[in-house]
Amino acid sequence: MPRLPRRPRIPARRRASGRRRGTWWAGLLTIALVLAAVAGGLGWLASERDDGTAGVEPQAGIDALRADLEREVAARQTAEEALRRAEQHLAIKEAELAAYAGDIERQEKELQTLRDELAFYQRLAEGSGEDGLGIRALRLQPTGQSGVFDVSFQLYRPGLGRSVDLRWSLEVDGLAADAEEPSTLDAEALGLDSGRTLEELRLLRHQRVRIRLPEGFEPQHLTLRASAEDDEELDPVSERADWDRLLEGMQ
Repeated sequence: MPRLPRRPRIPARRRASGRRRGTWWAGLLTIALVLAAVAGGLGWLASERDDGTAGVEPQAGIDALRADLEREVAARQTAEEALRRAEQHLAIKEAELAAYAGDIERQEKELQTLRDELAFYQRLAEGSGEDGLGIRALRLQPTGQSGVFDVSFQLYRPGLGRSVDLRWSLEVDGLAADAEEPSTLDAEALGLDSGRTLEELRLLRHQRVRIRLPEGFEPQHLTLRASAEDDEELDPVSERADWDRLLEGMQ
């Protein structure tokens, strides 16, 4: 009989190589665990550091903002105070300027009045080729008594070498009590005496008299008349003025 071929032997696994592989995997696992532990520790330290920094930095920012705000408020208050002082100073200067302007205007008016007076007296003394009577500076002033007033005026004639005797009179037009039509009060009705003359008028003469109005009389106009007594060549003169306007001129 022919011989059967022998079955090939399968060598058995070696236990030594298996142990080496197990040891290698265990080493890898250990290294992985160590690395994970190290990474976790580093992460924890980083988080703790971040938490500490996050707790400090916002508070520092708030304090810095508060300090900036306080500086801004202080600067604004300083600026507002400076503006208030500047406005007060400007108001004072404007008031002083207005006062100076008013003084200058009054002084200019007074100066112009003096110039007019000087020019008038120059013409009066020189004569300026004129030979006539004149009335100026008619004034009316209350005395504080009801219906009693002071009247002042000037009568003049140009030329140093000329003199003349004058007669003058006052009249007041107005409405008497319970009257519909205006009436005229002459010198006697106004309480003036009969001595309404000026003797030897040369250049200028100032007069001041007191008049009394009847009770309830409403004056409207005041009239002053003057005429030469002994010189027919001199024309009479007169001046009629509104009563209220004369009173306003004294205010």
